[in-house]
Amino acid sequence: MQIKFKTNKYNILYNLYKLKLQVLSWTVVMAVLYVALPCFASADIAADTAEELTTFSFYLENDYFVGDDSQYTNGLKFAWSSPVHTGYPKEVWPHRWFYPVIRILPFDDFLDSAMEKNITLSFGQNIYTPEDIKETDLIEDDRPYAGITYLSMGFHSRLESQMKTLEFYVGLVGPQSYAEECQQAVHKIVKDIEPAGWDNQLKNEPVLGIVYEHKMKIIQLGDGTGFGIDGIFNNGMGLGNANTYYNLGINLRFGYNIPNDFGNFPIRPATSMNTAFGSRDPRYSIKHKFGIYLFASAEGQAVLRNIFLDGNTFTDSHSVEKKLLVADLAAGIGILAGKAQLCFAYVIRSTEFETQKDPQEFGSLSFSISY
Repeated sequence: MQIKFKTNKYNILYNLYKLKLQVLSWTVVMAVLYVALPCFASADIAADTAEELTTFSFYLENDYFVGDDSQYTNGLKFAWSSPVHTGYPKEVWPHRWFYPVIRILPFDDFLDSAMEKNITLSFGQNIYTPEDIKETDLIEDDRPYAGITYLSMGFHSRLESQMKTLEFYVGLVGPQSYAEECQQAVHKIVKDIEPAGWDNQLKNEPVLGIVYEHKMKIIQLGDGTGFGIDGIFNNGMGLGNANTYYNLGINLRFGYNIPNDFGNFPIRPATSMNTAFGSRDPRYSIKHKFGIYLFASAEGQAVLRNIFLDGNTFTDSHSVEKKLLVADLAAGIGILAGKAQLCFAYVIRSTEFETQKDPQEFGSLSFSISY
């Protein structure tokens, strides 16, 4: 991990303070690993099935983990996943709420009785800023201040080593996303620099989008217990006034008692699904086995539309010239204990617009628990 220090002598104390807080944040993460997770491991020793377990997930992404404070500066997401069913019985909660939607989905897989299915509901917020957050004037060659707050509903369908996801999301970009207030509140709490340029943020705009994603296990060595290796190929596309893209990637995992899910990805639509499928997952074990694994991923996107770089869709706003191709590289560690899973990844994102000086670096932390 690389910690970037500013060379201006007046910023030495500021960077030392940020380093101290960065070390503190890692201490908190390790404390959770050492103290909290073993508690779940010794909780309930009864075996569970996919039809019984609901999963709650929390995601936090921030450049503060790597000592920076610009570009994609914070992402926060909460997700709830329903138990797994082989059908969508309209009399069973929560499926009775969404059955009318499921019936008109354009993909037959989501009605196929042979496939395992579940639903995910998510709420989240992403925040973006230029590199110099002390500048009050518009910085024409850097990205706009912007934020999005959104709700999403995803439908997941799995058969053995493949999973398909169709997700719909709605949200707000601009002042009504309350990204400015959230960032300023956090900076006051940690006594960091107050962002001064939010008067230049994108204007209010409702956003709508649909995302389709296909994940497939192309490597699977091991029977799900003990040491194993798996490789997950993913591809998909998104369509909407916030983001329109095609993505392609791979996720490799090696470790002990690897979870029987579909990998670890940075926050974006169609990725908030940490529910285990099938009895091979350690979270269904009678003894709730401990697991630990390392993972690495690479993903590329062909970007046709990015409101956070292209600016508002229907009104004039600040914008920069985006790049068509963007790539993410990530590496991290995941730990399973009982019905809980904790993951941390270090992510490098290639430059997203022509005048961006350096690739983006940020940390991605996720925690999920099934109950």
